[in-house]
Amino acid sequence: MKMTRRDMMKQAGAVAAVGFPSIIPAKVLGQQAPSKMLTLACVGVGGMGLSHISQLKAHRDRVRIVAVADVDIYHQRRAVRQIDEMNGDRSCRMYTDFREVTRAPDIDLIAIATPDNWHALTAIDAIRHGKDVFVEKPLTLTVREGQALVSELRKHKRIGQTGTMQRSSEAFHHAAELIRNGRLGKIRRIEVLIPANNRHVGATWKPEAVPEGLDYDFWLGPAPYAPYTSQRTHYQFRYILDYAGGQTTNWGAHYLDIAQWALGMDESGPVEAEGHGVFPSSGLFTAPTRVDVRYTYANGVTMRMRTRTDGVYDGNIIFYGDQGTLDVSRSKLKSDPEGILKEKIGAGETRLYKSRNHFGNWIDCVKSRELPVSDLAIGHKTTNLCNIGNIAMQLQRRLVWDPVREMFAGDDMANRMLTRPMRGPWSLA
Repeated sequence: MKMTRRDMMKQAGAVAAVGFPSIIPAKVLGQQAPSKMLTLACVGVGGMGLSHISQLKAHRDRVRIVAVADVDIYHQRRAVRQIDEMNGDRSCRMYTDFREVTRAPDIDLIAIATPDNWHALTAIDAIRHGKDVFVEKPLTLTVREGQALVSELRKHKRIGQTGTMQRSSEAFHHAAELIRNGRLGKIRRIEVLIPANNRHVGATWKPEAVPEGLDYDFWLGPAPYAPYTSQRTHYQFRYILDYAGGQTTNWGAHYLDIAQWALGMDESGPVEAEGHGVFPSSGLFTAPTRVDVRYTYANGVTMRMRTRTDGVYDGNIIFYGDQGTLDVSRSKLKSDPEGILKEKIGAGETRLYKSRNHFGNWIDCVKSRELPVSDLAIGHKTTNLCNIGNIAMQLQRRLVWDPVREMFAGDDMANRMLTRPMRGPWSLA
């Protein structure tokens, strides 16, 4: 029997124990980790991977980076030089195959900053071999990958943090807490602005010889075979749908995450998505160059995510309530009326999870076995919004979404897009 929109809203409005994956209470994920110095390996040490290394420097009294894995030997060597300088020796190991570190018995933690199509496979292998993981956002390339990843995390009782680091920002925390406690009254709508693409490749690209030191077949991994060009790999992968979801997932993952948090929807999501993106007509890139997605929640809140046109390379989110508005980004926090921001959260009101350092919070939780602020189950639900938004833009029609069963109502074509075939020998099994 097909579910109607009304049925979907009733079900989403009463998200209960049947939901998958659900966010479970803290202190239920196994025994406390030993108090020894934790050892960590970084998988993927390009731009974001180097950022991980820099951020982890502040925690070197608790965590020692002992290895890196990357398909590019240049990336390996550059990262190892930085780590050895930080450690004060030359002991950091480097590998091409991530399994050399996810399966190493002397490594406790894995930080993953690969292209998106590698996130789930790398993290699942690490989890199955007893590692706690930090996985960059967007958590996964597909909804099915996210389900598999969270299932393995819970099964093996590991700690996983998603890289939606705005949850560890005081401004975003304060904004979400004010909204959760009704300072804007009833939320009516939300506007999310994300940057335009910061790279472009036209129709003139040509296949090139694979450079020495790059294992290109491993770089492709589960994605379909495609000829090498320098414009395909490294940073620009994010604009090719075989590997990522464009700015919808790159920036949308951050700001849709704050919307979910402020609305109290970490275990749920919208019940409708409709999109009308603009896609490249030629060239190498396939992700949308202009994003416009509208989401509807069961409680009537609507949210529109679209590409900003002012040239600012940052995101922004504006909440509109019947008693005021709140506008927050990485560079500003303002409200109308202005006094909303000065209001205190009183005793007995809702207090949200407080973290002021994203890696620090993860390490704390590795020690305590409590859930981190951006637990992978939360990251999965946020990433679902990104992925169904891309699907809605590709299909150019309204889709009815079941946030509990994580599938579309009465739309076989859209449901087939919730997963993707993987090039052998890679699989989620």
